[in-house]
Amino acid sequence: MKNLKLLPETVLTPTFNRDLIKTSILHIGVSSFHRSHQAYYTDELINKFNELNYGICGVDLLETDRKIYNILKDQDGLYTLYTKDPEGNHKARIIGAIVEYFFGPENPLAVIEKMANPDIKIISLTIAEDGYQLNEVTGAFNINHPFIEEDIKTPFKPKTVFGYLTQALKLRKLRNLPGCTILSCDNIKANGDTIKEALFNYVSKTEPELLDWISKNTTFPNSMVDRITTVTDFKDIDALKNEFAIDDQWPVICEPFSQWIIEDRFLHEKPSWEKVGVMFTDSISGFERMKLRLLNAGHSVLGILGTICGYKNVYEAATDDSLMLFLTLYMNDEVLPTLHDLNTENIKSYQHNLVNRFKNPYLNDRLSRICSESSSKIPLFILPTINDLLKQKKSITKAAFIIAAWCRYNDGLNDSKTSYNINDNISGTLIRSAALSYQNPLKFLEIESVFGDLSKNDTFTESYTSSLNLLRNNDIKTCINIICKA
Repeated sequence: MKNLKLLPETVLTPTFNRDLIKTSILHIGVSSFHRSHQAYYTDELINKFNELNYGICGVDLLETDRKIYNILKDQDGLYTLYTKDPEGNHKARIIGAIVEYFFGPENPLAVIEKMANPDIKIISLTIAEDGYQLNEVTGAFNINHPFIEEDIKTPFKPKTVFGYLTQALKLRKLRNLPGCTILSCDNIKANGDTIKEALFNYVSKTEPELLDWISKNTTFPNSMVDRITTVTDFKDIDALKNEFAIDDQWPVICEPFSQWIIEDRFLHEKPSWEKVGVMFTDSISGFERMKLRLLNAGHSVLGILGTICGYKNVYEAATDDSLMLFLTLYMNDEVLPTLHDLNTENIKSYQHNLVNRFKNPYLNDRLSRICSESSSKIPLFILPTINDLLKQKKSITKAAFIIAAWCRYNDGLNDSKTSYNINDNISGTLIRSAALSYQNPLKFLEIESVFGDLSKNDTFTESYTSSLNLLRNNDIKTCINIICKA
């Protein structure tokens, strides 16, 4: 990235001296989302309030992350945050909060040493759902996962976050150093509790004498993160060059909206992120449930139904009146009754904003991205709503239709008989079960790793079977119109 002083005045650049930044946050998984979210907030804090003690050390642990590592090292950790609003106002900002960078596969011991450094007060993570190594059926930590077993055999050449954390915390204990806050920023329920339980399970099997020290010297706040961040393509890179004279090999593309809510359970003094819009709270459970069941579930609904319709992008599906009517009715009739402990006005406001966010035509958000790994997303975004509705003995018509539509989606053909790829870790199982559902509609629901024992619930299976029969004999628009009128 060329001299920042040569960029147009319309491009915001770091106003601070990056050489004076002290690194106290180590972030594992320098994804596009981290760069549009946590790094953005930290950059805001340093820029506006000159808080120089909260620089970020980025760490990537996977060989597949070598490309982003090489690019950011080449750009001295600098990158462009390219925000696009629904009205077509585009803004470019250079983020300078990442001031150090390590690559685990290249030098795992250096990463462990950095994580053990007492200057590091917070270890944050965006490692995606599969990084937590959870059992597909039970949701519990999978101590028998091949990567975990490999880490146990070679503890100083770990591949998982648990191997790294364990060795780093062990060093802190042996050196009589303070612990740290471990802050998950992933889109999973109770992310702090989840990383804590998984880590404790790993440590109990590998370094049991370390458990008591970790219990007393670490905290694991839950957090809720929200910002639509899309895949960067060559058009975005070219647009930055043409509009802003920025030569960035991997900019981040996102919407203006951003939200970060964190439980106020930090071991040490925390960054004053509240100065730049972060909310600290006693519990994030209500906010998290609202976001997962409205935003994330809404994305999945548009992804599944939109793909069957033949759409390619989120905004195309979101501007289809039939799809948005269905989504609105699903949210109003079936999601909102499960959010009864939240402020209704806040929910309505959030829901209203979602519509504009989904309709943003300048975010090249592909439905294929939304639908990828749906077997991990549906249990998080849709099934909790279904389970709550069944307990409350309330209507599950639209939720059952969504699951039936997902079965139909796994046929791999849209209504125009054009094929698309099923990108999922268990794609073979999904495709095979969808095919078998032509003879036995419940075959798809019998994927235990996704649905648990839902196939044994008569109330749900009756509604699901009715929807699947409808979908097998009509185009998706006809089915949606029938369900909306029911």
